[in-house]
Amino acid sequence: MKHHYFSKACFIVLIFMTISFSLTAQLEWKTYSDVTIPIPPAEHPRLFLKTKDIDDLKKRVTHPVTKPYWDNLKKDAKSNVQIRVEVNSAEYLMTGDQQLGSQTLALALQTLQHYTWNPDKSDVSREIGRMMVTGAVAYDWCYPLLTTEQKSAFHVEFLRLANALECGYPPDMGWITGHGSEWMVFRDMLSAGVALYDEYPDMYLHVTHVIFKYAIPARDFWYSGHAFHQGTSYSETRFSSDLYPLWIYDRMGAGNVFSPEQQYVPYQWIYLRRPDLKLMAGGDGASRVPRLRSLLSASYYKDGYILGDYLLTPGSLSMDRLFQFLFTDPDLEPLPASDLPLSRYMGFPYGWMVARTGWDANTVMAEMKINSYNFNNHQHLDAGTFQIYHRGPLAIESGSYEGGYRSSHMKNYYRRTIAHNSLLIYAPGEQFRVSGEDCSNDGGQHFPNNRSEARTLSVLTDPANGYKTGEVLAHGYGPSTQTPAYSYLKGDITKAYSAKVTDLKRSFVFLNLFDNHIPAILIVFDKVVSSNPSYKKYWLLHSMEEPGINGNNTTITLNQRGWTGQMINTTLLPEPENLEITPVGGPGKEFWVFGKNYENPSINPNDLNSEVGEWRVEVSPVTPANENYFLNVMQVMDKTCNKELNVQRIDGEKVIGVKVSDRLVLFSKTSELIDEPFSISFADKGTYKILLTDIAPGTWQVKKDEELFLPAHIVKEEDGIIYFEGTKGSYTFERLL
Repeated sequence: MKHHYFSKACFIVLIFMTISFSLTAQLEWKTYSDVTIPIPPAEHPRLFLKTKDIDDLKKRVTHPVTKPYWDNLKKDAKSNVQIRVEVNSAEYLMTGDQQLGSQTLALALQTLQHYTWNPDKSDVSREIGRMMVTGAVAYDWCYPLLTTEQKSAFHVEFLRLANALECGYPPDMGWITGHGSEWMVFRDMLSAGVALYDEYPDMYLHVTHVIFKYAIPARDFWYSGHAFHQGTSYSETRFSSDLYPLWIYDRMGAGNVFSPEQQYVPYQWIYLRRPDLKLMAGGDGASRVPRLRSLLSASYYKDGYILGDYLLTPGSLSMDRLFQFLFTDPDLEPLPASDLPLSRYMGFPYGWMVARTGWDANTVMAEMKINSYNFNNHQHLDAGTFQIYHRGPLAIESGSYEGGYRSSHMKNYYRRTIAHNSLLIYAPGEQFRVSGEDCSNDGGQHFPNNRSEARTLSVLTDPANGYKTGEVLAHGYGPSTQTPAYSYLKGDITKAYSAKVTDLKRSFVFLNLFDNHIPAILIVFDKVVSSNPSYKKYWLLHSMEEPGINGNNTTITLNQRGWTGQMINTTLLPEPENLEITPVGGPGKEFWVFGKNYENPSINPNDLNSEVGEWRVEVSPVTPANENYFLNVMQVMDKTCNKELNVQRIDGEKVIGVKVSDRLVLFSKTSELIDEPFSISFADKGTYKILLTDIAPGTWQVKKDEELFLPAHIVKEEDGIIYFEGTKGSYTFERLL
């Protein structure tokens, strides 16, 4: 009896497994060339949706979230033939009106056949490719009504358009950066290939081979860092392009073909969102707020935080509304960013951190970068840079993308290290060349591989090509992960420079003071070793307005556009007797590079969205030396604040650091890990939050005034931190294990 019951149970499970397998096995996978790829199902529609999705499509027409998208599409269709074809194709799916379907196919084919373009127009491939999508939608969604002659005619037009694309046909381009990482292949040719597959499989096979062999492995490589390398402007074009294969293959039945880490890339923009709703600048172009890139990823991954960020500045271009309508999850509820931790680390291959004091108008934001890799193209030579925002942009990225990708301003200033809050080591006579052209000697970092863009992941990760420009040595924040008192990032960026630099390590410590008057402090500690003592070293700080300099203090105060932020930077190293602080900027020197101003005549001085900056300070040691250290402490406040914190340098046998407010922050004096016993002492009253960095991993014992204080403190390898609260006295530290 038991045996009979067991057999029946197994039979039921077997039936369930068979049904489940049949549901998941509908999509065939096969090896094409040297990769395994999904094959479009033998049904139509299959582009963007399948027959099972048509009921959902009908609901979207009336759902309060998606109805406005549909209404806008119908409105646009009156004047735009492309959108009319797509709207009519959708209505055919929902109504089965064969007359409408046949008319739509005829209109689509006529539109393709009469479509021409200006070959001299910039980025015309984007327009051509989008027309391929329109044709593919009509072909696939109205498929039962196609005649043999129409199928052949559509194929001719798809090939004509594909051959006109910048990538050519079959597609041959780089798939890491550049236009090859945009819509041409990932949406446009792929859409046509999905539609045509039954009659003409070549386009789908060519495109899907590229995506699975080259595009997906590269993206999975950088998705692990939960960020995007092409800046806050081009990420709208480039990251949104990644989301089309995500949706297209998934709707075919292939599931998620990317690493699930893709979900967290948009969190970078959540953290870079300023209280005025703009984004902190990064890479080429003005900061562009997230649009389709966030909506599509939020809907796919059911992520309310990404949706909440999108809804701060919702919107789309007319040619994107079809995808809004098709892919928006109308039942997803937005979640507020204020629920998230205040600091976020974006790991390999980036090494970036954003730290905040909150999410309201009084928020201080600091972005800190190491750049484990530099991908070229729209990424700048900004290893080691930082930005600070509080009631306006205080420490900024300088320069402008206006004027063109290859302008003199771009190649000699804007993309270069000198336009960022990083470090210069000026070697007279050093040559900088890009694509065979000489560039200014800005004393900064070199373009990896002579600014040649890596075509594949193997080229990018080959050490001989020099795309790996830094290494994160430590990172962490705490003690609370939700509202950390400190956020810490340290890296080695020696490889970002030429042989003129033999060692360059930069440490950032962001302190949340939980104070409305002076909310935060950013401390930057640098070790710079040059191969020649005569090479002058510069620590840079860029600002919108002219800085004030008083001794070792530099004050940046915002007075324009309603901004009221202020920042006071105190330079503790170099020593006062070896310190030179020089302001650079103003009319005729806004983009100054050692003797020449690389003007940008395309900048509109009346554009209030432009934050190109006009000033910087250069902090330098006076006496030439191979090895120099910089220690700068930036306290951030509103300019109406009437108090300023006392900043005091702390010196020990093995450590150096800062005492400010109720905080002590200490670094290894040599910037190398400390693995031997050491001590610190201070005599000020009060309870202090004490942060020691550069500590070798292991179990450490701390004594205060020769009595046991912390019997066994575990130092983790990833952050190298000892953190505790203490009062005045003498502390000794010893590693036990």
